[in-house]
Amino acid sequence: MTTSLNPAGQPDYSRLLDLDALAAWTLDRQREHTADLAAYEATLAAFQTALRSENVPGDGLLSAKFRARRVEKHIKALAKASRKAAAEAEALRTSYAGHIARVAALPAQREAKALKKAGRRQALGELTSKSLHKTAASLAAPAETPEAEAAPAPAAGTVRGINDLWRKGA
Repeated sequence: MTTSLNPAGQPDYSRLLDLDALAAWTLDRQREHTADLAAYEATLAAFQTALRSENVPGDGLLSAKFRARRVEKHIKALAKASRKAAAEAEALRTSYAGHIARVAALPAQREAKALKKAGRRQALGELTSKSLHKTAASLAAPAETPEAEAAPAPAAGTVRGINDLWRKGA
């Protein structure tokens, strides 16, 4: 695979920001890692066969197998890393596709959130306005009528509303 070079002589990976280009690139990486995995597994089989069949005079039943494990573990680590790299290439592709979808949906989500917030603010403003008008009307009503001031206050201990508290001076 050829990559275009930028003036500094480094590969240009900015083209991978296009989802189609990233998908093709990650599929190439997966193919490479899968091919490497096949090579590592074949190498492991060859080493296991050769090393486990080495018999040294005085060996116990599993001595050759335990000696071979010291070498095999490194080949197994290569195979595991290759499997993981192939899986991570797939994860990169799906993660980036999800990222693009989330970024594309953000403006609509933000607009809906702003509209919802504005609706809550308007409802709160209307509720506050209504409450203030009720309070102002109830406070202004007794002051306008002289009978309201002359009216006897309710018996001690019975308070019907805030106006009764104002009349009592409490």
